[in-house]
Amino acid sequence: MQPRDPHVPLVFVDQGVRTRLIRIGGSQRIAHRLAELGFVSGVELSVVADNGEALVVAVGDARLALEYALAQALIVAMEDV
Repeated sequence: MQPRDPHVPLVFVDQGVRTRLIRIGGSQRIAHRLAELGFVSGVELSVVADNGEALVVAVGDARLALEYALAQALIVAMEDV
């Protein structure tokens, strides 16, 4: 039996689960834009709401709405943070 990969895209994280950003996938343009919004390696994230098309994500004290395509690029660890 293979161990489960602890790194998953943010879109697969349940609401309220605290995670830590491991890396940003996708194009360099997407990675740069997300970094400008505060999504940098090591930052704590949690999903506040999911409406089926976008996520509201807590990044520190900020709350940001991200469409699924952008949230898919955020690779997080779901270990205790």
